[in-house]
Amino acid sequence: MRIRTRGLAAISGALGLSVIFAAPALADPRLDEVVYSPYVENHMLEFETRVGQEVGDGDLKGAQTLVNELEYGVNDRLSLALVTKVERASGEPQRLTGVGIEGIYYLGQIPKLGIDAGLYLEATKGAGGGPDGGEAKLLLAKTDGRFQGLFNFIIERPFNGPPGEVFASYGYAASATWRTVGTLRVGAEAFGDFGDDHGFLNRPQGAYVGPQLKWEGKPEGLPFEIEIDAGWLAAVGSDRREAPSQALINLELE
Repeated sequence: MRIRTRGLAAISGALGLSVIFAAPALADPRLDEVVYSPYVENHMLEFETRVGQEVGDGDLKGAQTLVNELEYGVNDRLSLALVTKVERASGEPQRLTGVGIEGIYYLGQIPKLGIDAGLYLEATKGAGGGPDGGEAKLLLAKTDGRFQGLFNFIIERPFNGPPGEVFASYGYAASATWRTVGTLRVGAEAFGDFGDDHGFLNRPQGAYVGPQLKWEGKPEGLPFEIEIDAGWLAAVGSDRREAPSQALINLELE
């Protein structure tokens, strides 16, 4: 779930929604992901909360991750955010696993290609047994009429941990949507791996792929706009043994 707001009152409501959706999590790293765009909204204060849930039987049955972000657009190129992550594995208590700072910087448009690019950086202090770590993403976006494509190349690395486990891993998040009726966008999204420092693209990697629906509007009588982003992703490749599918939901109040 993801909520954006210009006011602290709406932030309080978002926190209430976070509690509602913050039940059953295990740390499949993709559960905390969302497909980011490289765009920054100047002077926008945002509170975002999103939930990813593993569905069905498998090694990660019932896993869920809840991410909260409090973000501010410093200008039309840079935004900064405070991020927290809460996880709970099946049969284990819910726990805070990390608090971090993230930034998104809009780099500009790639000449002749019409692709907008941005850079995402995050540093996290581990909690509840989670390691300190860093994450970097190259954010790409292409809009052509009713079509919009987003692609994130992701690098994650713990800063500490048991010997042999401190290495970088590589992945991606991508979506392709088309505007249909009104502001309803229909398409697909995917989250997956490229490997790690022990083997980049040299063995089969799993992924979660599925349909995506996005809608935004301002209901009559409400002082804010609502955006809903929901997806149901099926596991392919090696991820089938983790869980058959994932449910993701984002909600924005702006």
